Amino acid sequence: MLPWILALLSALLTCTLATVYLWWFKRRRTEMQLGLQALAGMHWREFSTLIKRMLREQRGLRELQDPSEESREPSSDFLLSDGPNTWRVSCKHGLAYRIGTAAVNELGAAARLAGAKGGMLITEGRVERDGLGAAEKQAVEVIDGPRLWPLLQPYLPADVETRVRAIARHEALRRIAIAALASVTLGLLVGLGLQGLRPEHADPIPAPAVAPVATPAARPL
Repeated sequence: MLPWILALLSALLTCTLATVYLWWFKRRRTEMQLGLQALAGMHWREFSTLIKRMLREQRGLRELQDPSEESREPSSDFLLSDGPNTWRVSCKHGLAYRIGTAAVNELGAAARLAGAKGGMLITEGRVERDGLGAAEKQAVEVIDGPRLWPLLQPYLPADVETRVRAIARHEALRRIAIAALASVTLGLLVGLGLQGLRPEHADPIPAPAVAPVATPAARPL
């Protein structure tokens, strides 16, 4: 009976750990990846609008007209201000971006030319390590994929957010079901393995033979 109790405990422990990981960590990562894909599927004007709204409501920054911009066409680069200070914001729209030193240096130079305090580089993609190092020197704040998703999530259209959450939840439940089946299989293997280690019938150990004690004969009187 003991081997099967140990097998049940191992199956329950494995299933519990897998469920915690898949629901609390893997599901959120999947939700972030799907959310970034949804953002990347937007038109760049919609993406820029979400960025401006997020920065306005979370940081109090409002758009300014760039005096160095001759064209009045909408742009993915714009100036934002909180009153005394301004920032040059550059939106690199797309998951494929792997931004390095050159783009960061370019934004830093554009910010200084516009008289801004610094720059913000925002993308659904990634900023490489050398780009992060250059950002510190250029007074450029980087908001890339993993940091961008939680900031923009509250501003997504309701149907997009619902779809992202539903797909991530469905995927997590599917993986949890597979993990539960694997845990049951593991428990059976553990039980069978422990059962095979037990001796079937142990032969009784014979008691050591005791030699009879000779009684000395009585001497005749």
